[in-house]
Amino acid sequence: MPQQTEPQPPEFEEMSFSQRAEARRLGELADAWLAEHGQMSAEAPIVDAHNADLPFQEPSVDALMQELMGPGDAIDPERLRAFSDLNRTEAAAVARDWTLVPVERRRAAIAYLVELAEEDLHLYLGPILRIALGDPDAAIRREAVRGLWEDVSSDLVDPLLRLLRADPDVGVREVAAEALGAYVLAGELDEFDAATAFRIEEALLALLTDERTALDVRRRALESMAYSGEVGMRQLIEDAYYASDEAMRVSALRAMGRSADVRWRGLVRAELQNPSPAMRLEAAAACGELAIKTAVQELIRLLSDDELTVRLAAIAALGQIGGKTAQEALQAMRNSDEALEVEAVDLALEELIFFAEPGDALFEEEEEPDDWERDRWDFWYEFNDDDLGAYEE
Repeated sequence: MPQQTEPQPPEFEEMSFSQRAEARRLGELADAWLAEHGQMSAEAPIVDAHNADLPFQEPSVDALMQELMGPGDAIDPERLRAFSDLNRTEAAAVARDWTLVPVERRRAAIAYLVELAEEDLHLYLGPILRIALGDPDAAIRREAVRGLWEDVSSDLVDPLLRLLRADPDVGVREVAAEALGAYVLAGELDEFDAATAFRIEEALLALLTDERTALDVRRRALESMAYSGEVGMRQLIEDAYYASDEAMRVSALRAMGRSADVRWRGLVRAELQNPSPAMRLEAAAACGELAIKTAVQELIRLLSDDELTVRLAAIAALGQIGGKTAQEALQAMRNSDEALEVEAVDLALEELIFFAEPGDALFEEEEEPDDWERDRWDFWYEFNDDDLGAYEE
């Protein structure tokens, strides 16, 4: 199997498999600080005390804040777990003194906690991340928004809308627009207050249709609004697809996948041949979201793509689409020397089997569907379209 190429092109920082690039960057910064234990100055943000033969004791929140504000001794990062599930009194005390902690130490603490929470489901960082949303440092605000992506609570709507509309940092506005997509989806599923969902969609649409808005913010607004049944979204996605900027076209493909609109199937399938890795990646992901069964063979060819992220997207899509042919291709990929591919294949196979309907012939010969079973939008790209053109080999 093709191996991962290094370094990755800059555009991959914007892709769905790298959405937490900034979190990883800050996490790596914290790891570097940890690795330098024993060679650091008194101003070291956070250092590892595990090698010191000391029993671990979770400190009180007050004690931890005093350590973080202090100039001196090593702080075991495990002690940051004291920030989990703060009660109101503790949260008020942290909010009062939070900005007294040196900014580099605040950055490292939030980055470490967000990364730790991805592995430890027992951590509840809601209160501390809500405090970090108001941090004077833009990097910390961005990290706090990312850490709250799975928290679709009504009390976050106003803070996120304020960040979206008025934050001085484009990156913060971008992640706020992205985070609000979960609220749009919840509103469409009737899992969220309709009036509040309307406010969110109104704010996103206002930025999406305002040419003065930064491109990255408009892109994320489009991706989030793709979950909506708002009249006119199809035209906005189409306009983005034909935009001159490739980053906007990438977002258009992502929006097509999220829209659940089968009219995009043929176009998405055609983009699997795009010379741009970023476009191939999003096309593969959209094929999975739209369950394009006719794209299975093309997705299997992408399992040999030069770019790891494209291969990972194709693996995930095959797991979503399912069927015997997809399953056999995924099984073959388990022999890959790339650990990330093997992990992705295992997850895809789990999804494929879990969502298989009773009676599906996963291990029997599949028959080609009759013409009457085909969705005409699967073959949209076969119709003449002078704008779409063709990709040369």
